[in-house]
Amino acid sequence: MEMTNEKLRQQFSARLKKEFIRIGLPVSSPTQIATEFNARYPATKVAAQTVRKWLLADAIPTQAKLVGLADWLGVSPQWLRVGTGARKAAKSSETIHDEAGAHTGVILVGQDQGSLVPVVELLTRLSPANVRLVENIVRCVLAEDAKG
Repeated sequence: MEMTNEKLRQQFSARLKKEFIRIGLPVSSPTQIATEFNARYPATKVAAQTVRKWLLADAIPTQAKLVGLADWLGVSPQWLRVGTGARKAAKSSETIHDEAGAHTGVILVGQDQGSLVPVVELLTRLSPANVRLVENIVRCVLAEDAKG
């Protein structure tokens, strides 16, 4: 199992490095990468040491940071994380599909909606029944808001 996790980290790191090089960032400077990431995504700041761990294949980012990285690099979060699905990021109003045309299950959140990422991460931990419960609660709140 550990070998699988290590391989996933190495593959993620290789994709990340290629994308940083593509946009002209030096992979030898985690500090510069962290500074530029933090300027773009202040709600999900990273330390240079964290970026260094990504580049050395010691860690993979949290979902919130992964979504920010993918947005910044113009690639899909799923492709960046695991190398499957569409490489290019879809427009925020589009659904991402893999090569077979199936939904990938990736949710893209626009920069102005970054506060939703922690909520979505929490929702992924719930059972399907509890997700439906939360959905119904949100619908009730929206209905009350619409009433005025």
